[in-house]
Amino acid sequence: MKAPRALSLVVIIAIALVACVPATPAVAPATEAPTPAPETITVIFPRHEADLTGAFEARIREFEKQSGIKVELIQSDWDSIADRVVPELATGGSAYDVVEFDNGWVAQWCGAGWVTPLDDYMPEGYTEGMIPGLVDLFTCPDGKLYGIVWNNDTRFFYYNAKKLSDAGFDAPPATLDELIEQSLAAKEAGVVKYGMAPFWNQEWALANEFHFWTYVFGGEIVDEQGCFLFNKDPNTLAALEFMIKTLEMGVSDPAGLTYDQEASQNIFLSGDTLFMPQGIAGLMSYANDPSISKVVGEIRVGVVPGAKPGHSATLTLPEAYAIPVNSKHKEAAWKFIEFMTSRETNKWLAKEIGLLPIWVDLYTDPELTELYPFWADFSAQLETARGLSTLTWYGDFVDVAIAEIHKALAGEQTAQEALDAMAKGLAEFECVP
Repeated sequence: MKAPRALSLVVIIAIALVACVPATPAVAPATEAPTPAPETITVIFPRHEADLTGAFEARIREFEKQSGIKVELIQSDWDSIADRVVPELATGGSAYDVVEFDNGWVAQWCGAGWVTPLDDYMPEGYTEGMIPGLVDLFTCPDGKLYGIVWNNDTRFFYYNAKKLSDAGFDAPPATLDELIEQSLAAKEAGVVKYGMAPFWNQEWALANEFHFWTYVFGGEIVDEQGCFLFNKDPNTLAALEFMIKTLEMGVSDPAGLTYDQEASQNIFLSGDTLFMPQGIAGLMSYANDPSISKVVGEIRVGVVPGAKPGHSATLTLPEAYAIPVNSKHKEAAWKFIEFMTSRETNKWLAKEIGLLPIWVDLYTDPELTELYPFWADFSAQLETARGLSTLTWYGDFVDVAIAEIHKALAGEQTAQEALDAMAKGLAEFECVP
């Protein structure tokens, strides 16, 4: 049956009208504004000797999650970091936003204009509750704080109690003469290979070792005006002669002339040496970790034996974070420092790797004292702690000292010849603070 003509015309007209209506332009779907790229800061500081598990980096990645700030992290051994940081700051560079600020650089950096006062960024009272000496150390003569400590690196005397007992001794040495006696006896009994494996490689840490043994002997490096004492003080001479003697007598591993601190620590944890005279605070954590140590349950904390009965000394080598004056991300850099030096982070790192806290109340924190009962043994040694010489020319001192001291340790010159050569090489700095 055919459709009526009128209906057909209506359909045709409707189709034509639809064809004539302009097409509605397609509407593009709504789009969100692009997310800005996260702010990025570049952070450079050394690997912590006790951080065998990547604890610092794990905490830094947590900072990224919480803050939204990306961190380009540069870590290496201390000397390599120093070789990058100091020239960059000295030439006014802006490659880094947070840098290593070592205790040995304080005199040089104060007033040099290389780093930013942190007072401009930190909340009022932020350092209240920190160990006062650590705050004072990185406070310059202008009264402003330029660094906050990330590594409270005070050194302690460790000994292997089991091997000492196997060698016939029931107590650690109280003097250096006893240290030599016990070392040779244990070596003769086949208990250990050497009394100690020193880290006397020709690098920055050798200057630390020179300070340490000088303090143990009651010696001095310079006076308050920066005038030389190291080549005149009989106690300083005796300290270097003792270092040489331990090699000659077989108390110290002769390969120690090539060891860094990590190598020395590993040898101690393998059970090949009896003593670790200058061990990091976190050493006990690894000594009792069977995945790392062969001396689980054998290590104890003692007091550094002195050259004379009743005398002891140790070295404190704190390291801080600082913000270079030419950083383009100072606010973000401060947020990083604030997070990484907070009580929360400090306690977390103490639990993970035995990091010695910078916050006073953490030393009585029940969780930490239960985990580290030997912290109570640290207290006696902390009273004797001394820092490095505070000199504007400390870097020059290190360069000359480690070269001459290493020659003496290698038998190429006497101790007095080494000290005299140091004085000659540093003559331009005589009596310069």
